[in-house]
Amino acid sequence: MNEIIKFKTLAAATGWGRGRVYNDIAETIGNTPLVRLSKIRDKFETKADILLKLEFFNPLSSVKDRIGVSLIDALRLAARSRRDGRR
Repeated sequence: MNEIIKFKTLAAATGWGRGRVYNDIAETIGNTPLVRLSKIRDKFETKADILLKLEFFNPLSSVKDRIGVSLIDALRLAARSRRDGRR
């Protein structure tokens, strides 16, 4: 087996951007943006960075998107291994 297996989770991690065109929705999983709330930090005079994780940017608006794609990738790899005679 000399062909390269491309996992969608890996494809999503190698390059991301709002202006990028994706081949399918699974490539957008795993890059949930974080937003710093500087005005809140300044108002309460804290030294801590307050970050908001925008899960609604994920395709299904859920943190579980990444888990789902990983399961699908694992099943595809297992099926390919069985087809090639490996267990």
